[in-house]
Amino acid sequence: MMGKIRPILDRAQKDCNGCKMKTKLLLLIALLPIAAPANAASSDWTKTPGGSVRLIIDNPVQHSPEVRGAIQINLDPGWKTYWREPGDAGVPPELDLAESVNIKSYTLSFPTPHRFDDGNTHWAGYKRPIALPVTLTLTDPAKPAHLKGHAFLGICETICIPVTAEFDISIDNTPSDQLTKTLIAKAFEQLPGEASATFGARSAVRKDDHVRVTVDLPADDPEPDIFVAGDGVTTLGMSKLKSREAKSATFSVPIISGKDKKQVPLKYTLVQGPKAVSGTVDLQE
Repeated sequence: MMGKIRPILDRAQKDCNGCKMKTKLLLLIALLPIAAPANAASSDWTKTPGGSVRLIIDNPVQHSPEVRGAIQINLDPGWKTYWREPGDAGVPPELDLAESVNIKSYTLSFPTPHRFDDGNTHWAGYKRPIALPVTLTLTDPAKPAHLKGHAFLGICETICIPVTAEFDISIDNTPSDQLTKTLIAKAFEQLPGEASATFGARSAVRKDDHVRVTVDLPADDPEPDIFVAGDGVTTLGMSKLKSREAKSATFSVPIISGKDKKQVPLKYTLVQGPKAVSGTVDLQE
């Protein structure tokens, strides 16, 4: 870089008859960092005690009915954030796209959570930086879309801080940079697999103020775990393993709210060792 700066300084010194002040000024200007253009497919970082949050989008080069993105959540050591159903307490992540244009629907997905015990509370979530995949469905793929709204979530240490991360992003076939594409692809790769008849929930039956979930497993061991979420009205707590057979198990999950609802689709992530799958099972009486 100094090779490019030197001719400028030489000319300045000649024109200035040894004017040191102007030479120094030119040097400072030449050394100033050049601001790179903002990535239109990424929102600014929203900073908060304990971390930061932003939304990134893989802007498709050609018209596509679906567009992928991710909510990036950076966490400082000792801080945490929550899965779609936190458990005993917590703030589940939400996405609000009400101000958007040409967005028909969206899906917010979640990597496999971990089970945590803080003494008085049990919760499901993450204590390391995480990216939550977002899939957008466009109303008309042939037209540009405008993504405007916010993500809302909790970042917590001993207390929980609500975070609203606003975004205003154009989806107009302007290609995203390679780093953004890589980050989003990695977020989707970290999602659990799809549940099946040999690895998934077989049934979910309401019994008083609990749900008994029976699952099928691919192996005799290790011990499984399951995380279950309601529909936003019916909310559930953390599961407990009640019985275990060779390749099946039954869990009891407390109903925290929405106990009067008869049939509710439950979303779950079932874990056995390093393997995890996600699926949906209907809650039956």
